Amino acid sequence: MKILNRYILLEHIPPFLFSVFIITFILILETIPKIVELVIDKNISAFIVLELIFLNLAWMLALAVPMGVLVATLLAFGRMTSDSEILAIKASGINLLRVLIPLMIAAGILTVGMIEFNDKILPDLNHRARVLEGDIRSTRPTLIFRPGVFITDVSGYIILLKSINYQTSEVTGVRINETKDPAHPRIVIAKSGKMKFIDNGSTIQFTLYDGELHMLDIQDPANYRKVDFKEQVINVGGVGSQLKRSESSFRTDREMDIAQMEETVRQARSVIPPFREHIENTVDNKLAFLFSDTLKYPGDTLLKDSAALAYLKADMKNIYIKVKREAEQIEEQNMIVDKYEIEIYKKYSIPAASFAFILIGAPLAILSRRGGMGIAATISIFIFTLYWAFLIGGEDLADNDIVSPFLAMWAANFLVGAIGLYLLIKVITEKPLFAFFRK
Repeated sequence: MKILNRYILLEHIPPFLFSVFIITFILILETIPKIVELVIDKNISAFIVLELIFLNLAWMLALAVPMGVLVATLLAFGRMTSDSEILAIKASGINLLRVLIPLMIAAGILTVGMIEFNDKILPDLNHRARVLEGDIRSTRPTLIFRPGVFITDVSGYIILLKSINYQTSEVTGVRINETKDPAHPRIVIAKSGKMKFIDNGSTIQFTLYDGELHMLDIQDPANYRKVDFKEQVINVGGVGSQLKRSESSFRTDREMDIAQMEETVRQARSVIPPFREHIENTVDNKLAFLFSDTLKYPGDTLLKDSAALAYLKADMKNIYIKVKREAEQIEEQNMIVDKYEIEIYKKYSIPAASFAFILIGAPLAILSRRGGMGIAATISIFIFTLYWAFLIGGEDLADNDIVSPFLAMWAANFLVGAIGLYLLIKVITEKPLFAFFRK
C-alpha cells in the first residue's frame, strides 16, 4: 500500500504545481493593466514594479493553492481513469476511499501550512502592498516643461514659460503664480531667466531678470505691493518625482493576523453591554415615571392637560433620539464584529477548501471519463463559480447581518464537500448519477 500511496501522491504533485503556476500567472495578468497605468502615470522603476508584483503574490497564492488542488485532482484521476488504472485498482479489491487517504493527509498538511501563511505572512505583505501603492499614487509624475503651456503639477504653483532653450536652460516670458497661501498670493513676472534643478532634483531654481513681484492681499485689496527687480532667485520646491517611502501603523481587516482581529472583536463586543444596559435603564426609568402614582412634572407644579401632553411628547422624543443613537452604536459594533469574524473564518475556510475539492474532484474525473471531458470541464467551471459565488455572496450576507460569519465562510466548503461525497458514493457503488452518464 505504501507504493500505491506514493504513486498517487506523485501523480498529483506535477499537475498541482503546474496548475498553481498557471492560476497565479492568470491572476498576475489581471493586475498588469493597473501596474502599467502606474508605470505610465508615475514613471516608477522596474524594481518597484517587481516589488509590487511580489507583494501581491501573497493573496494570489492564497487563492491559487486550493484551486490548484481541484485542477490537479481532476487531471490526475482523469489520466488514471483514461489509462484504466482506476479500474485496475478497483479490480484489486481496493476501495476508492482508500485511494483518497494519502491525498487527504497531503491536503491536511497543505491546509495547516496555508492557514499559517494566511495568518503570519499574508497580512504583512498585504499591508506593505497597500502602503506601497499609496506611496506610488502620491508620487507626482515626472515634470515636463513645455512652452506656452501652464504647468500645474507642482503643488502651490502655476508656471507659464513663453519659450525654453533645452540646451542652455534659458527661458523667456516667465510667469509664476504662487498660491501656497490663498489669502496672500504672489505673482512673479520676468522677461527672461535660467532654470536648474537642485536638491537632487526636488527643487527648481529660477534665476530671473528684469521682472516684477506682485504681492496681493485678498482680504485687504488695498494692501497690494509691487517690487521691480533686475535679478531675482525663485526656488520652486516639491517637483521631485522620486518615490518617497512611508510607514503606516493603521491596518485594515485583511492586514491583521488572527490574534489582532480577535482582539478587535473582543473590544467591539465589550462596548455593546454598556449601551444595552443604558437603553434598558432609560426605558425602565421612564416607564416607572409614567405609571407611578405620584406623577410629577418639573418644578412640582400642576400642568394643564395640553401642557402636560406637550411636555410628555417632547420628553419622549428626546428619549427616542437618545435610544436610537445608542442602538445605532450597538449596530455599528455588531457590524465590526461581523466584519472581522468574516476575515478570521476566511483564513481557515479557504485553505480547508482543499478537502472539499479533493472529494469532488476525484469522482468528477472518473465520471468525466464515462461522459466525456466536456462534461468534466463544464462541471469543474461550475464548481469554481459556485464556490466563489457562495464565498462572496456569503460575505455580503454576513456584512448585512443576515447570516452568521461562520456559515457565510464555511457554507461553500460544506456544499462542495456534500456534492463530492454524493458523487463519490455513486462512483463507488457504480450507480448512474444521471441518465446521460449511463452507458
